[in-house]
Amino acid sequence: MSQPVPALSASYPWRVLAAFSLLFFVVTAATFTSLGVVLPSMVTELHWSWTDAGLGFTLLGLACGLSSFLPALAIRRFGVRLTIICGAVLLVTGFLCLFNAHGIAAYFCGTTLVGIGYSFVATVPGTYVLGRCFQRQSMAFGIYFSVGGLGGFVGPWVYFFANALWHTWRMHWMLAALAIGASAVLTALLLREDEAERNTAATIAAAARQDTSPGVYHTTQSWTAQQALRTPQFYIIAAAYTSFLLVGITSNSFAVAHLSDNGYAPALAASMLSVQALINALARIGGGLVGEVMEPRRLLMGSLFCIIVGLVALSIGNSWLMLGLFAAGIGIGYGLTFVTTSVLLSNYFGRGPYLSLFAIINLISTTACFGPVLGGAMKDRLGSFSSVFLLFALVPVAVLLAASFMRPPSRSEAGASSAAASGRAPI
Repeated sequence: MSQPVPALSASYPWRVLAAFSLLFFVVTAATFTSLGVVLPSMVTELHWSWTDAGLGFTLLGLACGLSSFLPALAIRRFGVRLTIICGAVLLVTGFLCLFNAHGIAAYFCGTTLVGIGYSFVATVPGTYVLGRCFQRQSMAFGIYFSVGGLGGFVGPWVYFFANALWHTWRMHWMLAALAIGASAVLTALLLREDEAERNTAATIAAAARQDTSPGVYHTTQSWTAQQALRTPQFYIIAAAYTSFLLVGITSNSFAVAHLSDNGYAPALAASMLSVQALINALARIGGGLVGEVMEPRRLLMGSLFCIIVGLVALSIGNSWLMLGLFAAGIGIGYGLTFVTTSVLLSNYFGRGPYLSLFAIINLISTTACFGPVLGGAMKDRLGSFSSVFLLFALVPVAVLLAASFMRPPSRSEAGASSAAASGRAPI
């Protein structure tokens, strides 16, 4: 007699979604947005130059991007649970380096370790696991990215709380270490990596290929990562992902300085970034829900248009209308692009190669880290950030044009492209 196929409980996907959302919230709150807020106090107390301080921020971004393929390898070899624990150890060690930093070497070491650890616990394992738990993953991704985005809004306030209570910036990094350790352990304990989980994932993947949602494309073909890499659609999605990171990093780096140059108080300029972060988080869950019934490619085009409007408004930045368009345009555009690129990747190429493909996209998007360097050089040469934002707006314009012509990929086209490159007839 055959053994019954084991299955997961109906509540398991929601518990996993809650755990990964909490983990993403904590790691987002403790890293990129927090570092920018804590840095002035660190620079003042430790007498660093802003060049050194900025280099640490660059190391954080580069370490995160260049290590983004490692979690995919670790998940394939050791499983998700050990991958997350490894990332938590790296993050806790990095935060403790920042907590104990008295010299620039400890700061550089800490930001590098935090960047690598971020890759191991954030979007690569998170979207991989959620894609195995939910057939309609757009909603799950929307909730996951939205909660993570709220971390970017809350993170700076955690620093202000810690500094007010203990009168030192160091306790912010200690709180970060404790929070990431606890949330990573909780996530690891809730995860299932057994036959029941594998059977459920296979059933969900098969059902997704038969999805007949009106207006939303889901591939019915079985793709490999190598086949997907031969299609132009993959690189358009990668370009869209890179473009919103480029815009986000650059606008966060220079918006306050640019608006201050235009006569606005620094506090008001900084508050616009907080508003943008909140809109960003809300747009993610909205995009996830709408993505269930509307083709994500159309959402992507709309999100890129919003980014373009936001950048142009920021470059002008001379009225409340422009400030509102900046916060809403980049906030909505950033949040929607984050969700739609991930959903498109899965819808176009299936869930099998998703882990590897998303890791490769994160690696490609590392190029966005050089946006602030280029923008700063342009400001020094031209005397204004306006040209910087207008120049960078050309990137989402180009991606928008490409996305407008993009159609779902065909595996036969990928095979033909490979054959043409090797001089063989397609099989």
